[in-house]
Amino acid sequence: MAIQTGNFDNLGNSYEEGSNAAVLSAIARSAEELTAGKGWPDGVNDLLKALGRATGVSRVWIFQTIEVTDTHITQNYTFEWASSPRYKQLGMPMFSMFTNKIEREGYRETIQSRLRGEWQKIVTDKLKPGWLRDNLEVQKIKSMLTIPVMVEDQWWGTLGFDDCSRAYDWSDVEIALLKTAGYLISNAVLRDRLSAKRRQFSILKQLTDSSVWEFDFKTWQIWCSPELLHSVPVPTDNMRFSLHKALRMIHPEDRLPMLKAARKYMTIEKEGVFRFDLRLFTDCGDMRWVELIGNMRSSENGNPEQLAGILIDIRKRKREEQRLREEAVTDPLTGVTNRRLFEHRLQEFIDYSFSARKTLSLLFFDIDYFKELNDTFGHPVGDKGLCHLTEICEAQLRSNDLLARIGGDEFALILPDTTQKTAAAIGERMLRKVESTPFEYDGIEHRLTISIGVAANVGDLTSPSRMIETADAALYEAKQHGRNRLAVFTECPL
Repeated sequence: MAIQTGNFDNLGNSYEEGSNAAVLSAIARSAEELTAGKGWPDGVNDLLKALGRATGVSRVWIFQTIEVTDTHITQNYTFEWASSPRYKQLGMPMFSMFTNKIEREGYRETIQSRLRGEWQKIVTDKLKPGWLRDNLEVQKIKSMLTIPVMVEDQWWGTLGFDDCSRAYDWSDVEIALLKTAGYLISNAVLRDRLSAKRRQFSILKQLTDSSVWEFDFKTWQIWCSPELLHSVPVPTDNMRFSLHKALRMIHPEDRLPMLKAARKYMTIEKEGVFRFDLRLFTDCGDMRWVELIGNMRSSENGNPEQLAGILIDIRKRKREEQRLREEAVTDPLTGVTNRRLFEHRLQEFIDYSFSARKTLSLLFFDIDYFKELNDTFGHPVGDKGLCHLTEICEAQLRSNDLLARIGGDEFALILPDTTQKTAAAIGERMLRKVESTPFEYDGIEHRLTISIGVAANVGDLTSPSRMIETADAALYEAKQHGRNRLAVFTECPL
């Protein structure tokens, strides 16, 4: 027997209009267009045209459901095929984003039926007098079949068939066939949504490095695209992990806080967007900051089914946040701690010194005749002198000492676990080093000296304010006795 072949475009063209075979062949031809050809929206228009011609109706249309409340429904007339211009309704103002009251006789039941995914067939002259019959008669509709289009178990819209010349009673077989067309439209909607998400993700990837991820509650598996997890710049497949393996990729300090935040989102919040910043290790061991963004999809009984979203590379943002944090507590000229953080840390050091029964010392010092230096040579030379002094002091510090600039040319040095005698020795060493180390600016050599006041938390010096007052009084004493010297106060001044 010879092998016969044919083109799907011509399949069923000879079938009688209105026959089940004609409808089936129209659906078959349109299925190929919607899944692999024109897609959304051109493929939908072709489907309506094929269905209209196969069924012999006056009009085939799609209403998209925009919003349903307890009292109103808003829909939009998005697609239409009409067998004659006189049946055309698409574009009429009354069908553009139109809202109807649900509390009309028979209409609420119709809406509830469509929400459940049920079809309806109507012969107009068999309806009871009322709003629905009047509405159909105004449109000269003698019979109608409507099939809800369900997308992800939600009523997305309605596929409708209007016959303005026949009071036609649709058979079960015809309805079943046309329900298949509803599935095709649903699939086209999903494909369009997926395409839109891909376009959005493509735009997002142009703006920032990102990956797509998904966690399945049934399998406890995580799927992730490779962009942020794969360090080597070569193509690779999407990655799948067990939850245990995925958690090992998160920095240990971020695992528990992330799990607590996720548990709170899934058990208490349940809606909105989940967001969490964490450090992630790539497959090559590199670490990067990412923002985990996702939302949850639940089953009808409220059980979580899927948590999915994107990962965004936020290393640049974290660097900026770190810079701002440092600026908030760091002197911008010298780079040492500023007064705000100094006072906070001094309290911490005092608390620790008493709990550990250790002595804490504080040095206050400033540059002798600093105003004259600025007035004579200019502020750039003064700034260079401040940075020069800072470098000398930092070279003398131990790892747990804290140097701070508290204003103008005034500095403070916190010396934990240091007696008054040792603090004085450190101060004397700083005095000699500053005096013997000149700095140069614009070819001119400059020399500095400093005066230092020392206080230790002995006696009643148990608060930052009292230690600061005492160290400042000691500094004043050093100034009064000729500068370039150190003075010690162990009693708080009256």
